[in-house]
Amino acid sequence: MKKIVVIGNSASGKSTLSMKIKELTNIPVFHLDKILWKKGWERTPEDEFRAKQTEILNQDKWIIDGVAYKSTIEERFSSSDTIIYLDTPLEICKERAKTRMEEDLIRPNPYVNEGCPYPLELIKEQNKVIERFHNEYRKYSLNLLEKFKDSKEVYHLIDEEDVKKFLEKINLKNNFI
Repeated sequence: MKKIVVIGNSASGKSTLSMKIKELTNIPVFHLDKILWKKGWERTPEDEFRAKQTEILNQDKWIIDGVAYKSTIEERFSSSDTIIYLDTPLEICKERAKTRMEEDLIRPNPYVNEGCPYPLELIKEQNKVIERFHNEYRKYSLNLLEKFKDSKEVYHLIDEEDVKKFLEKINLKNNFI
C-alpha cells in the first residue's frame, strides 16, 4: 500500500480518511481540490491539471484524495495499488457539507486553496454537486472498482464502521512491517 486513491462524493470524508492514513503510513497526501481550484474557485484547465497529476503519479508513494475531472479518474486507478471508495450516504454528505460551510466561517478549510471559501448561501449549489456525484459519478466509480478489483486492493467503505475497520487493518499491518 504505497499508491492510494481515495474517492467519493463531496463531504464523504475523503480528506479526513486520507489524513488518518497518512498518520499511520507517513505517505504524503495530495488533495485534488488544491490542484483543481485556484483562488476564487477558478478551475484549473484540464491539461494543466493532468500535468500536475502526472507529477504526483510518478512519485514512489502517494495518497491522492478527490475526484476532479472525471476523465482523469481511471488514470489514477491504473497507477495506484490501492483504491478506496467512500460510498457515504447522500444525506450524510449533505449534512457534512453544511457543517463544513458553517465551520468555514470560523476557520478556512485546510484542504482547499486560500481564497476558496464555502459560503453558506451556496448550500443549494453544493447539494446539487453532491446529487450529481451520487447520480452520475457513483455508478461510474463502482464500475471502475469492478474493473480493477482483480489487480488492485479495492475497498468499498459505506459507513463509519467500515472506515474504522479499514484503519484498524492498516494499523495492524504497519505494526508488523
